[in-house]
Amino acid sequence: MAYSLPRDVFLLLESAFNQDRDKAEIFAKAIEGSIRAIDEKADEKTAENKQFIKAELYNELRNELANKEFVRAENNELRTEIKQNALLLKVLIGIAIFGLTLFNPAFVRLVELIMK
Repeated sequence: MAYSLPRDVFLLLESAFNQDRDKAEIFAKAIEGSIRAIDEKADEKTAENKQFIKAELYNELRNELANKEFVRAENNELRTEIKQNALLLKVLIGIAIFGLTLFNPAFVRLVELIMK
């Protein structure tokens, strides 16, 4: 990024060097070069930090995604168990109704009346 000192700062430098324009320009270029070097160093540091943060974020997201996959697998397993338990419950209810009906004295009497 190109940077140049503002005109009023240059005029201050010129007056500090007793109106010696050449010395003021040399000093201004040194200041501008320093600012450029600081800018470049900051850009490099920002790029390094960006890569580090990107890698760290990637690892965290990958771990989070693995956790989500684990939870999904557990949910699917639980759903399967619930379906199996629901089927078993229906069978047990059917057997209980059948048993209660078959051994109910009123039902046995009804069957005897029908069979006569």
